[in-house]
Amino acid sequence: MPTYNCFVISQSSLLRCAGVLCAVLLSGSLESQTPAFGGTWVETGVKWNRPPAELHLNEHFAECAILYFAPNHDFVLIYATVIKAPKSEEVSHGDGRVVYLGTWSVKDSSLAIHYQLVSRTVQVANESLPGPMQTGEVEIRGGTLLFANKHFNRHPLLDDELRSTLQGEQSRLSR
Repeated sequence: MPTYNCFVISQSSLLRCAGVLCAVLLSGSLESQTPAFGGTWVETGVKWNRPPAELHLNEHFAECAILYFAPNHDFVLIYATVIKAPKSEEVSHGDGRVVYLGTWSVKDSSLAIHYQLVSRTVQVANESLPGPMQTGEVEIRGGTLLFANKHFNRHPLLDDELRSTLQGEQSRLSR
């Protein structure tokens, strides 16, 4: 009975195939890739509350700080109420919020941020917006971030909403 070599690959074919595979894997633009610390991060150690039982809502909510690091080095810090349901998260649109916009850059093993207050739901008397520029440092500690003595964990379910908030605030300020 004759034998057939159905699958023979030369070394040069294998190298070409590996090159094509590498090109495909690396072809995404750097701008579309979010660094390991990118995206949305929500403060930990906050008290998660439940709505009144008579509402029959399967969700929790907490007032907390939220950080968002965009791939283009834009930065958002929001103090707001986050609502968590079993398969979703969102920032409450019916509660107060305080929004800071700025930029971030890598500084050794941490992130340097420059930001300023741009809006708040309840205005403070004699406060002019945008507020003064502030600076800070965000430490990267394994899978958590540390900023202003608060720890933050990654919450990718909020990425689209925070990206939209960033774009909306930037658009509002440019008018």
